[in-house]
Amino acid sequence: MNKDIANLIVQIARIRNVDITYVCETLRASIVTGLKRRFGVETEADVEISPETGEIRVYLAKQVVERVDNPGQQITLEDALRYGPSAQVGDVVRAELPLDELGRIAIRKASDELLLKLREAERTKLYDEFSKKKGEIVTGTVQKIGREEIIVNLGLIEAMLSNREQLKSDHYRQGLPIKAYVHRVEKTPIGPRVYLSRTHPEFLKKLLVREVPEIKEGVVEIKGIARSPGFRSKVAVTSLDEKVDPVGACVGYRKSRIENVIKELSGEKVDIVQWSRDPQIYVARALGPAKVSEVIKEGETYVVVVPDAEFSIAIGKKGQNVWLASLLVQTKIEVLKESDYRNRALMNRASKVTIDQLELDDDLRKRLEAAGMKNAFDILNTTPEELTRTTEKTAEAVEELKLAIRDRVWAS
Repeated sequence: MNKDIANLIVQIARIRNVDITYVCETLRASIVTGLKRRFGVETEADVEISPETGEIRVYLAKQVVERVDNPGQQITLEDALRYGPSAQVGDVVRAELPLDELGRIAIRKASDELLLKLREAERTKLYDEFSKKKGEIVTGTVQKIGREEIIVNLGLIEAMLSNREQLKSDHYRQGLPIKAYVHRVEKTPIGPRVYLSRTHPEFLKKLLVREVPEIKEGVVEIKGIARSPGFRSKVAVTSLDEKVDPVGACVGYRKSRIENVIKELSGEKVDIVQWSRDPQIYVARALGPAKVSEVIKEGETYVVVVPDAEFSIAIGKKGQNVWLASLLVQTKIEVLKESDYRNRALMNRASKVTIDQLELDDDLRKRLEAAGMKNAFDILNTTPEELTRTTEKTAEAVEELKLAIRDRVWAS
């Protein structure tokens, strides 16, 4: 029996990757718990286990009595004299409990409890280990590709990468390595559950920290990240050392650093933007690669004026560029073409210029007033067809009239 126990101890220690001493201590505690369950909670037991031989010796502290009611806590004087020649009724002696009395079933039950405790300790250890990895990038292997998620083997544990945490441009194959961000770790009865993400903004941040030594050293600081995972991202950076170009540091020589990040993100474009305390400068930079003519603050909105040819670049595909810029600077952005902005400015000024200020001939002025037009805005906002009917002028004459009014408004 001793040999079986010794082999069991060694086997458990090897499988569970724990020290043999810990296994013995846990088994000892399990046997003590079993004895208290058998003889009562007040039972005082001492268990000695030899990991080398598997020998188990159990001792019980028993009170010497004339009549035994509880064999786990009491002993007759006759039996007590074998452990102490001077024992008397009322004394407490340390009596060895024969292993046969403990029984194979009790030993097996104790070993089962040992395994349960070791499994719990293993789950706790794994949870503690991966809790420390929360917020970090881990590398694993694609183990199983399911309809709703991908199972990633991280060595001692499996992690979950759900569809919504995957990049649309990712392509997975079983057995291939994969990097992901640990964004959540949960403790469950069957062990820790690790949730991964490749869409989280922090994943991009950690990739940049890995690639750019200046960020890791604290010389370059990331001020903000806006992501459209799998498509485009914008990262605002600043330098704490005026000699270090933060954008250049992140891009790297011949774009080597940023290309490594883009490759890991399966082709997701990454715009590196230099942060500024001046919100107007910051907004203009955030709209890159579009060229910006002017930035005007109107209430809580920043109106950005761009050359007509740059408008589609500033807006981006399906409005993505301006949306990301707005997320990055955390403010509302409105993009206008230069031509539209000039026209809007003209119309704002036109509303303040009355018909009398336009120096029109009396007949024309009376016709316009009769049609309900009171200022230059009303005239410019009227369709050429309607204005032709009102003034009884030709289309060419109406166009000349509008041009003259525009000139007059700008001059006012």
